[in-house]
Amino acid sequence: MTTFDALLRQSQLMSKKIHAMAVEKSVRGTLRDSEPSPAEAVDFVVFFADGPGQTYQLEQWTAPFEALQDRGYGVCLVVMNALSARLLAQRTRLPIYLSRSMERIEAALASWGTSGIFYVNNSQVNFTMLRISGPAHVHLSHGESEKSSMVSNQLKAYDYAFIAGQAAQSRIMESIPRIDPSALVQIGRPQLDIAVPGAAARPPGSRTRVLYAPTWEGDGKNMAYTSVISVGAKLVEALLADERFTVVFRPHPKTGSWSAKARHELVHIQRAIGTAATKEPHAGHRVEVSGDSSRSIVDADVVLCDISAMAMDAIGLDRPLLLLHSADTRMIRELAPEQALSLEQAGTLLQGQAEELLDTIANLGRSRPSGQQRSLRAKVFGDPALGSATERFIAAAIAVTGPEGRG
Repeated sequence: MTTFDALLRQSQLMSKKIHAMAVEKSVRGTLRDSEPSPAEAVDFVVFFADGPGQTYQLEQWTAPFEALQDRGYGVCLVVMNALSARLLAQRTRLPIYLSRSMERIEAALASWGTSGIFYVNNSQVNFTMLRISGPAHVHLSHGESEKSSMVSNQLKAYDYAFIAGQAAQSRIMESIPRIDPSALVQIGRPQLDIAVPGAAARPPGSRTRVLYAPTWEGDGKNMAYTSVISVGAKLVEALLADERFTVVFRPHPKTGSWSAKARHELVHIQRAIGTAATKEPHAGHRVEVSGDSSRSIVDADVVLCDISAMAMDAIGLDRPLLLLHSADTRMIRELAPEQALSLEQAGTLLQGQAEELLDTIANLGRSRPSGQQRSLRAKVFGDPALGSATERFIAAAIAVTGPEGRG
């Protein structure tokens, strides 16, 4: 990250904070009717301190917590940013408590008798919340992947970490010395339980639908997994030029937030797809920036991903995957050889042998997921991979926090 990028980011963050403070009073007014009273029992709290740019991290957990609420348990989102609260209120029926004061939040938790506090990221403010003794503190994360952030020593700060399956258990135990294995609770991936109808049948001769869903550039060298900067534009242009494909581009919501180069390439890709969609409206090329990412995966014939939660979800949803990578991981070694391609290899192919890469993508799109990919699915999410994780989540939440049910 250049000095200019850092200064620009600081300026943008300050502007957003000022905006959030300016609208706080009006947002409080809209939330007042649904906010839990001090006398209510709120068994479970999801704590979120970040701005609206990160709400995607929490949104993917609202359905599992709504299911927990439907069982008769008190659930509330505790949010510290007014803009985030306003956005979340439009996307969930869970009650929201808004406050920038940790003292007020602590008093509310005490009055509610909260027994479990959940976290979807490792925001620095989480560690102020962790000073509260009594409730169990549970880290959820906002996806399952082999990024270095998934094996952060920060996991030790929480009483428990809910993880997907044995792959995460092994990865954490191997990477984090002295972590307590009993603090790791396998629940699968509840987000994939939501009923998602299968993709519509394609008529013979129709285009192969390619979902290109790269991750963001990361906030440091150890998190630089994105393909957007190095090969993204060339890859998309090659796919758009080939009449065998429909291209759906779903970038990570934070793409371009730390790197001017990533912002430039993101705009380049979006413009290329827009131009192609105008020239060939029947082809179906488009950019997706909202909605359920699981729907995007299920609708695809083949998914192109970086090392990210999207790659893991493609495996969980049983869609053929081509993984673009810049680091050696266990997942790369366990996929079929044609399913893992380094960014360097991809760049070389796109320079002079793009047809070979495009043929590989077309072949994957016409095939079922490989045996290796389906074996990996069981290791990552457990067996069965789909349909039971919400129940496992609810059982685990109750077991580690101990509230008595009211439903």
